[in-house]
Amino acid sequence: MFSPFATSRSSGPQFRFADLALATLIAAVMTLAWTITAWPDLSRLILPTADDIVRLAQIRDWLNGQAFDDWTQYRMAPPGADMHWSRLADFVPAAIIALLTPLVGQARAELIAVIAGPALLFVPMICLNMAMARRLWGAEAGIIAALLTAVAYPGTTLFAPGRIDHHGIQAVCVGLAALAMMQSPGWRWGAVAGAAAAVSLMIGLETVPQIAMLLGCAVLFWVVAGEAERMRLAGVAGALAGVTLLFVVTMRPRYWPAELCDAFTPASASAILCAALALAGMAALTGRLRDWRWRLGAATLLGPAALALTLTVYPGCRSFPYGAVDPFLRAYFLAYIEEAVSILQQNEIPRIVSLIGPVAVASVVGVAMIVRRAVDWRAMLPVLLVVAISTAVMFVQLRGVFIGGPLIPPILAGLVIAARRARRLKVLALAGGWIASAGIAYLAVPLQIERFFAEAAPAAPMISPQRECRTEDVWPQVGAYPAGTVMTPINMAAYFLGMTHHSIIGSGYHRNNRGTLAMYRYFLSPPGQASAVLKEWNVDYVAFCPGDFTEGDIVDRHPDSVAAMLHAGKTPPGLEPIPLRHARLRFYRVMR
Repeated sequence: MFSPFATSRSSGPQFRFADLALATLIAAVMTLAWTITAWPDLSRLILPTADDIVRLAQIRDWLNGQAFDDWTQYRMAPPGADMHWSRLADFVPAAIIALLTPLVGQARAELIAVIAGPALLFVPMICLNMAMARRLWGAEAGIIAALLTAVAYPGTTLFAPGRIDHHGIQAVCVGLAALAMMQSPGWRWGAVAGAAAAVSLMIGLETVPQIAMLLGCAVLFWVVAGEAERMRLAGVAGALAGVTLLFVVTMRPRYWPAELCDAFTPASASAILCAALALAGMAALTGRLRDWRWRLGAATLLGPAALALTLTVYPGCRSFPYGAVDPFLRAYFLAYIEEAVSILQQNEIPRIVSLIGPVAVASVVGVAMIVRRAVDWRAMLPVLLVVAISTAVMFVQLRGVFIGGPLIPPILAGLVIAARRARRLKVLALAGGWIASAGIAYLAVPLQIERFFAEAAPAAPMISPQRECRTEDVWPQVGAYPAGTVMTPINMAAYFLGMTHHSIIGSGYHRNNRGTLAMYRYFLSPPGQASAVLKEWNVDYVAFCPGDFTEGDIVDRHPDSVAAMLHAGKTPPGLEPIPLRHARLRFYRVMR
């Protein structure tokens, strides 16, 4: 038997055409609804996040002839700033744009790509959740998991139109690795898990905690079962090393700094290969390690040895991932990037509940089901570990929820099934089961409660000043001026890059230390000193939104600065206002 708690449920994933059809239908309906809601911005390619719009700029550059291995963004901090993103995440949107541009033109091809690209990832995410749910709870759980995936906020935000950043494909890779680890032992499923893990890490290192949990899960299974798990562990090790080496040969960027440990670099590739070597060593020693205690000892020795070797050869990994970021930027830039801060730094209760509620409930449900022996513990453990570590990561960086969030439906499908089988108050139990399992409920319910207890007069909807500055009317006006270099705060920089032909200095990317520091130096310096920064960088325009530099007390600490003047509605010396119709954005020409 697969485990002491094994059930009669099939250990195979049972991929079916019906799954694909249902997943495609759900993805199409959700994408249509999202597209209609976001159409005013989406139709003008004003994408949801700065990363999405910069990703589109990167894809355009590639399709316009920039080398495959050249990830430099030449319009960022001219003559250019290195980007740490992988080309792998560019493939799907780039292919759609390249294929459709001759038929419908570039603008329409890009619009189709930013809508269809996330939807094409949402389909396999739904299919994976259906397969995991059936593995855990039986055939009836598949459709339940599909419906829960449609409302698995905040995980669903990765697949909304315009979300062409790399987190969606990473979530799919982690889901595939988790599904593979839920299957009966064997080298084939081990190889699937190892390959999916390697792809996810090559795209970006945000999933290191989740992948570490899945590799740890493979080791735990090996410690418990020994010879029965040897081939699975060997498959994980072989695929992890093989796919990583393939990427080193075929997808290594031109700029591949050994001193950085923030993306696909020599340091991260070496760390992955060391981990694969440790796993392979465990698999090879299985015949000599007959007792689980010996296997646990080997794992305790080889795992830390691989980590210690990496940290010794690549000391930059000790401060992973932001060790090279200037201390000032860590305090005034990284500290105010929402996904890079702890959930404890969020101020709005509804948002806190909406983010931590679904993954926390799924973690509790998963543990309870194992304790009650209501589920095969080995089948539950991989997905439970991913969700649980994602919950823990949120207390350091909010981004953890966006990897674990899409994988909560397979676990919570069991809660709905348990409610179906309730003997008393069945209707109430069923309603509670669905509400507790629907991620969107953790957003909607707190909002409704907050509104109920709010003052009688309804408040106007809260819209950030930066969002008001990014309206569709702004970009054609700004883009009508001759191409030049724009000095603008981080909140607006990505949109100047993606929506116009202008270049920018500062940006929201940690490798652009020099440009981002120059941006802060300009806005936080008195006008006389600030002018020298404009001259140094050959800046043509300055752009400012009334909501910029409102974080912390940064303007109060620099009362004589350019930023303070702009907040007061004054025009700094050396700038000439450029009027923009129906726009909050303030745009200035630098006078020579």
